[in-house]
Amino acid sequence: AAAETTKPVSAATESAPAERSTVPPVQLALTTALQGEPAPAPEAAPASSAEEPIPHYRTRMPAGATLRYQVSRGVLHGSGELQWRPQGDQYELKLESKLGGMTLLTQVSSGGFDAEGIAPVRFTDTRIRRATVAANFQREAGRDGKITFSGSSQELPLAPGVQDRISWMVQLAAIVAAQPNLRTPGAKVVMQVVGANADASVWSFRCAGSETIETGIGPIDALKYVREPRPGAYDTTAQAWLDPKHHFLPARATLRSGPNDEGYELHLQDVIGTP
Repeated sequence: AAAETTKPVSAATESAPAERSTVPPVQLALTTALQGEPAPAPEAAPASSAEEPIPHYRTRMPAGATLRYQVSRGVLHGSGELQWRPQGDQYELKLESKLGGMTLLTQVSSGGFDAEGIAPVRFTDTRIRRATVAANFQREAGRDGKITFSGSSQELPLAPGVQDRISWMVQLAAIVAAQPNLRTPGAKVVMQVVGANADASVWSFRCAGSETIETGIGPIDALKYVREPRPGAYDTTAQAWLDPKHHFLPARATLRSGPNDEGYELHLQDVIGTP
């Protein structure tokens, strides 16, 4: 089927070596938590037949919005903000996590839209006391594209519909908004997700049905999607509770990298539409 327009719709149309640190202990603890485990060896790009095939999906992009979250890892709590800014044929998506006024994590995805939905051009990942790393999605007209990385000489082929480590959240929302058949328990949404450390794998989200969750704006009847890690792989477990009243953007999300990672959670506190 032909792809739906990826223009945003209005809200009315869709319900190191050790060193002495000056960082306070609680902030340093959450910093370490957000940094997570050391980067795993790059996962194989999903070019082989062993990977799950990635279908073509229709998409309906959400209107611009700012979502404010509580960021948690165990007993540690900070604040987070996801800023989604589509404008014409371009977008910027930014996720920041803070504790006590200190920015611990900033991830930025920017690019445009194509027949598959969100089309990232650049993804950057900045964590306190670490250098920024980036993934560059080189989309060359008339030629096969590739993905390159600031911290690695590895290159990956640029597959249709590929997403980065934050754009997947909005892409998932856009797919579910456009295709009601994917809102039933057992339905799957499949996409390739690439990180700034040259890690790439196919993420298959299974719809687990409706679940009521408590948020800062009251209870939400959300649609839960679960991405399970591949057996025997150092891989990411992801869960997302999508809010039908806010363009299916995540009201809650959890991420866990590997079997020994405690993981962290985004829990919605407020939603602010763009002017």
